[in-house]
Amino acid sequence: MSFETKYLIRWGIPGWMLIFWIGTYYAISESAYISAHLNFTEFGKLIGVFISLSIFGVVVGYIIHHLYFVSNWIFNKNRIFDNAIKQVENFPKPSNWKDNNKNDYFYFEVLWHENLLKLKEDKRNYIVERYRYLLSTIHALGTVLVSHCLAILLTVIASVIKYGMLFFYQIPVMAILFIQVVIVVIAVLSFRYYSANLNYFQGNFLDKIHNNKLDM
Repeated sequence: MSFETKYLIRWGIPGWMLIFWIGTYYAISESAYISAHLNFTEFGKLIGVFISLSIFGVVVGYIIHHLYFVSNWIFNKNRIFDNAIKQVENFPKPSNWKDNNKNDYFYFEVLWHENLLKLKEDKRNYIVERYRYLLSTIHALGTVLVSHCLAILLTVIASVIKYGMLFFYQIPVMAILFIQVVIVVIAVLSFRYYSANLNYFQGNFLDKIHNNKLDM
């Protein structure tokens, strides 16, 4: 898969998901209007709309992708990388350790890559590919989480505008919200699982490489 295709899909998925939920909500809440005005002779125009939405979804997904990183850096104060560091015997902490969370993480990442360079190419390639897979999975789940949180927010806002606070009695709307919440819960649980997996993997190998416990 080329660089362009890989990243277009990565950015497109959260955007397409958000657009899907917006379209689903509109189709259900305005089903009577759509049925009355649906013209089967205009399917060509619908295809054009779908193509436009697929392109627009990549743009929306790209924005969601960055919203995830911004929220992760600004609002998330947890030093989750400490879970990896705890596994490293004699971890070389600098004198300004814990003065700045971001700088500590950057230092940890540099140390991680410095130690990877000590390995033979075949071992290094295996660890790098596994690390890349876990990290990309975590980021993908993070963008899905942000996408569905936005979908829930937009669904609630649109429902309040259309139905008022009585939208709780609209079964189709509540069904959409229920499915969205379930997906958010699954994404959170999966995000935590892969984050713990990455921390264990990274900390364990860093300990082995840094303390010469692994055949280089």
